[in-house]
Amino acid sequence: MLTRRSALSLPALGIAATCPIPATAASKELRYRLIEDPESLYSGQSVSLTVNTALNFLHDRLIYLDAQGRPQPWLAESWSFSEDSKQITFRLRSGTKFHDGTDFDAAAAKAHFDSILDPRLASPARGTIAPLESCDVVDPLTIRVNFSRPFAAALILFAAPTFGFNSPTAVQRAGRQYGRRPVGTGPYMFRSWSAGSEIVLVRNPRYRQLRADAVNKGAPFADQITLSVLPEEGVAFSALQTGELSAAELQTDTVERLSRDRRFAVVLDEKAKNLFFLEFSFRPPFDDRAMRDAISHAIDREAILRASYSGYGVVNLNPLSSGIPGYDPAIGASHGTPYDRAKAAALLDEAGWRPGANGIRAKDGREARFALRSYASPQTDRALAVIQSNLSALGIQVSVSTGDWGTFYPSLLREGWDMALNRWTYSDPQVMTNLFRPPGHRRNLPADAELTATLNAVESTLDPDTRDRHVKDAQRLLLERRLTVPILTSHNVTIIQAGLQNYKPDYLNWVIPGDVRMGDW
Repeated sequence: MLTRRSALSLPALGIAATCPIPATAASKELRYRLIEDPESLYSGQSVSLTVNTALNFLHDRLIYLDAQGRPQPWLAESWSFSEDSKQITFRLRSGTKFHDGTDFDAAAAKAHFDSILDPRLASPARGTIAPLESCDVVDPLTIRVNFSRPFAAALILFAAPTFGFNSPTAVQRAGRQYGRRPVGTGPYMFRSWSAGSEIVLVRNPRYRQLRADAVNKGAPFADQITLSVLPEEGVAFSALQTGELSAAELQTDTVERLSRDRRFAVVLDEKAKNLFFLEFSFRPPFDDRAMRDAISHAIDREAILRASYSGYGVVNLNPLSSGIPGYDPAIGASHGTPYDRAKAAALLDEAGWRPGANGIRAKDGREARFALRSYASPQTDRALAVIQSNLSALGIQVSVSTGDWGTFYPSLLREGWDMALNRWTYSDPQVMTNLFRPPGHRRNLPADAELTATLNAVESTLDPDTRDRHVKDAQRLLLERRLTVPILTSHNVTIIQAGLQNYKPDYLNWVIPGDVRMGDW
C-alpha cells in the first residue's frame, strides 16, 4: 500500500548534490507541494506515496502504462515471458545515462532488484513483489527477472517510481547517505534537500524522453523543480493563491474554494486506484453472516462520499477500485449491499438482535457494543462519524479509535477490535489477492478453497482475457461471502495555476514531469 506518514519535524539540513550543477537561480521554476518530508529518496527502499511523488522526477522505469493500462516500452525496448511464465526477459535501450554520467545497463538494473531482495536493507517493496527470486544479467543490455511463480502484477509494479533505477556508482559512493543524494536517469537531477522545508531538483540537460506518449522528447521545459513541504492545508491553500505553488493536491473541501476562481484549474483523476472499505474481525458475532449483511446494508456510502471527499469520487459496491482493470459494476449491482436501513434492521431482527429498553440491541445477553478502528486523517474521521451515526440508528453502539498508520495497521493483528475502516491504493487486481486470500492480510479470514483458488488465479494468470474472468469471479465471491464492505473510490484532485500546461496524470496518476510548462515559456 502507498501511505503518507506523519510529517517529520527536523532542523533544516542542506544536502548538496553529488554531480556538477550550476548554482545560478533557475529562470523557469515549477513549485509543487509535498504534504510531508520524505523519509528517503532511495528508490526501492520505500513505498510511500510522498517518496514516490518525488522519485517520479528523478527516475524513468522499464515500462509505462498507456491510457488503457497496457504496458508500453520505456527504458526497456521489449520483453518476453518464459513458457512457464516465471521469467520475464527485458531488452534495454542503449545509450541511457545516469545523472552522474555512468551507463544504465543490465548490471545497473540487476543492482536495483538485488537491493530490493537484500535482507540487510529490509526493503518494504519486497512485500509488494513477494514472488521475486532473482535478476540475472543475460548480456550487457538484457536482464532476466525470475519469479517463484507466475506473477501477473509484475509489469504494473515495474511502471511505478519504486522501480526506478539508481546509479550503482552513486549508491556505493554515498553509502548510507544515498537516500539524501539520489542519482537516477530521469528528467530532473537532485540538487539539495532542506529537511522539513524543500527539495530542489534541476533540469537534466542530456535527458531524452523515451515514452511514446510524451509531448516533449528532449530535456524538460522547466529549469528547476522545487518540492515544498507543506503539511498544513491552509498554508498550501495560501501558497496557491499567492502563486508560490504551481500545483498542489488539496483536500476536497478546500478544492471547492478554488475551483470557481479563474486563476486556477482542477485536474481530476477519475481512474483512481483506491478503495475505502470496512472489514471485520470475524470474531463473534462477526463470524455470523447475518451480522455482516446487516452492517453492509447499514452504511450510507453517499453520505460518506459527501462528508469525506465533497463528492469527488464514486460510491463503490465492488471489492475492487473502479479504476482498476477488471472492475465490473454489474457485479456490485447484483451482489453488493446498497444502503437500505430497513433491510439492515430486518436482518438484525431475524438474527435475534432485538432492541433493549435503552435502545441498544442485544442477543443472548450480549449488547451490540463494538470497537471500530481506523487510521487518523480528516477523511477517515468524517467517514467514521457517518458510520457511527448509521449504526447508532440501528441500535448498534460503536466506540471509535484512530491512530497513525504505524500504530493502527499492526493493531489489527491483535484482538480488541470488531471492525476496521481501511483505504488501500494499488494499481492491479492483485490487490484482492493481497488483502483477502485466506487467511487475509490481517490473518483472520476463514479457510476457503474456492476463494483461494480464484485469487491465486488472479495473481498468476498472464493471459488478459482469462485473467479478466478470474478477476470478475473474485469480486463475486468476495461479495457473496461478505468478507468486506466496499464503500467508495475517491478521485485524486489537484489544483493547478491556470497557465500551467501539459499537467496530465497518466494511467497510474503520475504526471510526465518533462512535459509540464507555463504558457509563457
